Amino acid sequence: MTNFNTLAKLSFSSKLFLSFTALALVLLSILFLLIIPKMEKEQYEHEIKQVEQTIALNTQQLHLAVKYIRNNGKKNYKIIRLNIEAKLRNLSLKLKKSSFLQQESLLKKFSKELLCQVALIDNSNKQSYHLNNLLNNDGYIQYKNSNHKVNSWKNYIKKNEENFCPSITSHLVYSMEFDKKSNLLLSCNSDLFYDHENNEEKKIKKYVQKSFSYTNHLHKGNTFLMWLNVKDATNNPLYNKKDKPTNNKYCISKLSDVKSINTGTLSAKDILNASNGEPIIHILNDKKALTWVRSINNDPVRRLIFLTTVYEEDLYKAIDKAFWKLFPAALMSFVFAILIGYLLFRKFSKSLDTLVNTSKQVQSGNLKFRSNIKGEDSIGQLGQTFDLMLDSMESNIKLLDLKVEERTQELKKSLDEKNTLLKEIHHRVKNNLAFTISLIKLQKRKVSDKNTKEVLTDIQERVYIMELVHRKLYESKDLNKIPFKKYINELIYDIKNAYHIEHLDIKLNIDDIFLDIEHALPCGLIINECFTNSLKYAFEENSSHNFFQITFKKQDSQYVLEIADNGKGLPQNFDIYKSKSLGLRLIVSISQKQLLGKIDYKNDGGLKYIISFES
Repeated sequence: MTNFNTLAKLSFSSKLFLSFTALALVLLSILFLLIIPKMEKEQYEHEIKQVEQTIALNTQQLHLAVKYIRNNGKKNYKIIRLNIEAKLRNLSLKLKKSSFLQQESLLKKFSKELLCQVALIDNSNKQSYHLNNLLNNDGYIQYKNSNHKVNSWKNYIKKNEENFCPSITSHLVYSMEFDKKSNLLLSCNSDLFYDHENNEEKKIKKYVQKSFSYTNHLHKGNTFLMWLNVKDATNNPLYNKKDKPTNNKYCISKLSDVKSINTGTLSAKDILNASNGEPIIHILNDKKALTWVRSINNDPVRRLIFLTTVYEEDLYKAIDKAFWKLFPAALMSFVFAILIGYLLFRKFSKSLDTLVNTSKQVQSGNLKFRSNIKGEDSIGQLGQTFDLMLDSMESNIKLLDLKVEERTQELKKSLDEKNTLLKEIHHRVKNNLAFTISLIKLQKRKVSDKNTKEVLTDIQERVYIMELVHRKLYESKDLNKIPFKKYINELIYDIKNAYHIEHLDIKLNIDDIFLDIEHALPCGLIINECFTNSLKYAFEENSSHNFFQITFKKQDSQYVLEIADNGKGLPQNFDIYKSKSLGLRLIVSISQKQLLGKIDYKNDGGLKYIISFES
């Protein structure tokens, strides 16, 4: 609440500046709460789409590359072999012209060039002539145990090898007749043989590996091609640190540019089930990652799989960069908007502040203060009109003050005359009541009847009390604001002295309330009647336990007068509304007809009157 009051007291310029700031903050909040999340979502989707587009491009290239390699391999199969046969014939001619040691050197050189094992074999035992160039690969072993025909090619499948790669599961062996006792034998790993001879396939491999790097700027994950064993697929993680590079679960394709893979928590079944579908969310190197899986072939045993793994944090880094690029621009726009708004509305707000200050000065009573705002715009015209209005108002107030002063003097004179007249009336009433008392006393002396004398005495006492009431009212300075507590205190004291009362405890509980004469006089008469009735009929003579209590309170707009004693009370089943007693009739009549109130009474351990009336 205090902060709100402080804000309300600020100048219009300050409020305008705060309003522009608040508006700018709201717009900035809308930007960051609504637009930024949407942008982040769109950016995230864009990053995903970009990765998927690159994957689609790589997948298409792989399909074409595999298809080309297969077709080109079949096409060049005979050409490559014929080329090798020609090289072997040239080697055979050189060997025939060379010595034993020279033969060994030529064979080593030729083996190194072709990445294959080449040797002269004794036909009788199929052993190499050169002991320092012994054949030991699986192709030679199977050739030795078979009936291999001379001048022919043979493809031997490797036995008992834990390797799932299709390109290195066989050996090519060619046997050429050298002389009648021996043959020239070439034993070569099939993939090394074709790689060495097929330069086109090497170019394709290099191009494919380069295309794998197209997503490197998007993430730090993995992109590779591998052969997956479909029949032995399980739900266990495919990758294990203890796995050998060659195993029966998977094999990295030579088209990939990696020597080892890491698929995190992915299993072989996860990879097969996700082929050509949505990315798999999993954990890789303790980070959340997304992996896209694409099948290059549909072989039921050896599936060629292309995998691309992206760390989720890499995708969000690109989004964060976009956010921080946008944030300075948004902040500059925020500051620029506030400054432009303030400069545009500065004169307007300053003029309004001047008008507000002028109104405050006028409100505080400084009618001579003026805004002195000039200009042809709306604010200038408003300021000039406001100053003219103040000039007119100041003139009218001066004129009004003169008229009010004149009228006030007239009213004061009239009021003084009315108060003098009213006091004169009360004075005459008091004198007439005193004269009436004297006549009653003269009449009592002439009357001998005891009952008549008692009636005259009773009348004399009531008239005396009325005279006392008028006398107290006459002494009041303002008949419209009579201090009721003081008035009752003095009235009770005078009545007590008039009756020469000694043994009576009088309790007064009266609020400091001012009453006009229309209510004070009837209340005084009621209190008088109740007091005199208690003195005459309620109390036992010379008792020290007698008390009389008056309570007068104001509750909202209602006055409550309570008068009580501890006397004998009224007889049982007595009805004050039907009583023939003059005192009781006066109490009821004054309460209902003069005060326009309600009267109630209680007759228990004494008598108590409760009188309520509106102010």
